[in-house]
Amino acid sequence: MKKFLILIVWMPLMLKAQSEKGIQFIAGLSWAQVQEKARSENKYIFLDAYATWCIPCKMMDREVYPHPAAGRAINEKFIAVRMQTDETSQDNETVRQWYADARKIKETYHITGLPCFLFFAPDGRLLHKDVGYRNVRDFIKLTELALDPQKPLFYAQLEAYKKDLKDYTTMGELAVFVKTMMNDTTTGYTIARDYKTYLDKQPVDSISKKTLLDFIGIFPDLVCSGDPFFRLCYYTPEKANQIKQRNGWANALVNQTITREEIDSKLRQKGKPIISHPDWNEIRTAIGSKYERIDIDKLVQDYQVEYYYELKDWTQWALYMDQKINANPPEGGMQSFFQLNIPAWNAFLHCNDSSVLTKALEWSDLSIQLKQPDEILQELDTRANLLYKLGRVKEAIAQEQKAIRLSEKIAEKEGRTKGPFWDEFVTTIDKMKKGVPTWPTK
Repeated sequence: MKKFLILIVWMPLMLKAQSEKGIQFIAGLSWAQVQEKARSENKYIFLDAYATWCIPCKMMDREVYPHPAAGRAINEKFIAVRMQTDETSQDNETVRQWYADARKIKETYHITGLPCFLFFAPDGRLLHKDVGYRNVRDFIKLTELALDPQKPLFYAQLEAYKKDLKDYTTMGELAVFVKTMMNDTTTGYTIARDYKTYLDKQPVDSISKKTLLDFIGIFPDLVCSGDPFFRLCYYTPEKANQIKQRNGWANALVNQTITREEIDSKLRQKGKPIISHPDWNEIRTAIGSKYERIDIDKLVQDYQVEYYYELKDWTQWALYMDQKINANPPEGGMQSFFQLNIPAWNAFLHCNDSSVLTKALEWSDLSIQLKQPDEILQELDTRANLLYKLGRVKEAIAQEQKAIRLSEKIAEKEGRTKGPFWDEFVTTIDKMKKGVPTWPTK
């Protein structure tokens, strides 16, 4: 009898535990069928756009989507569907049937980063879009943003604005929505300029709000050195960062504004570089005479790297890139990937100068040292290609074989027949063995 009573007490808890599931993604339906299902059931749609090679996407699969809290946030009100954005030889029939839909969705909603989260209303209109890994708590915040009752109203507000019926209380959010969600940059900027003109007449204290700084974050090129947003960020950056809830945000906005006004205006025409050998000391002096609160050397150094890259002056680009790396050594993880591996890869792709390639090899070596052995797949391939272009063929082949083995190890761990970039690596090593270029020749 006692055992029976214990079972009765525990039964609801057991059933609750069994019902606590992660996100329940549906499969086997086309995008049109998913939309029809949402309309008929009056449910929202959550679409997860991923790629087979995307590491942050796999982290979402592993750490977020199976979590009960994520399931509670999605399953009741949303139809959840997954969309693979790349196409591989290992894709099953379900994925292949989505190829056409995936291409169209990528183009329509400008999916340029992964993972990408798209949230749609039951009528099929996009309500929210975001990109990049989110932990469980932050992912749930995305669902709350998608369910914001204000979102569907923006479509009606846009029509009212076109009829010159302006509501400044929501105009900033409308501009952001039109640009980021509807992908209408022209109209978004038209609304944003109108709203910014209104804000510029307000005192600094009244524009010190997160919603307004979020608006400026989407339209930073509307800021000029004479407006209240610049003054807020220049004179009280800690306050602006606290409001924005992002360290370094104020300094970035200030630097971007100064760069546009003090450097771009002198060195560019219609956005393109027009001077091969700028007088950088003169530029530093001009900026320093106006702005004492910024790191002028870093601002100019960052600009030099970008400027010479656009000019395709690889010798100067490598010189300033190396100075930048030495002045601000990157840490491990994705920071080293972007600050070391990407520049090294760009040197391999674009430059034939052995001195530049040798310097890039140093960056590549450092990028490998700063990451865990099972996270250096692309770094190994970069190093192999640099070695090959430098004529160190045997070392290059050995390095590319190491990249292939790591890819196969990842495939085995994930239960796939091929790992990330395996086909590309095999093609590369075949070219190396044949003695043909692994880099673009045109």
